Amino acid sequence: MVRIFKKGFTLVEITVVAGIVTSIGFEIYTQAMQKGKASDCLNNLKQIYQAIVMFEQDNDRLPEARFFPSSVTDEKGIHNILKSYGIKGKILFCPSLPEQLNQYGTTYIWNDTVNNKRLENLHLTWLLTEMTAVSKKIPPPHTGKYSVIFSDGHASLESQINIPKME
Repeated sequence: MVRIFKKGFTLVEITVVAGIVTSIGFEIYTQAMQKGKASDCLNNLKQIYQAIVMFEQDNDRLPEARFFPSSVTDEKGIHNILKSYGIKGKILFCPSLPEQLNQYGTTYIWNDTVNNKRLENLHLTWLLTEMTAVSKKIPPPHTGKYSVIFSDGHASLESQINIPKME
């Protein structure tokens, strides 16, 4: 009995293997990019928190800021209140949100129930999170979660935020 072994691979075999390897590689790349953007977002919030702490040290209270600024020039926007503390530019924007949302000076919302209070009097209260947390119709930007900075300074990804009711 004579066996004949072929040398090499057919074009179909090579294409199938290349497709499998590429799809696995693309999925891993996409997950790595999402994790990187979530990490950048959390780091942005930590930097903003440091400015909030400095503001409180200078004023003996937290800022009196709007829930979300009405414009890029809104004096009550957290982005303008913290500008003198070095908070400007990309720090004010979640890298996972579309750039079209950057038109108000920040993509983070401020928990206005903490206005004029002291951090030491707040027990694990959220201070800032992504603006998309106000809508149940828009999916969270970080694989089902929102970046949040809390009154004790820790930042984490959370699946749900208790947004204050609007009057």
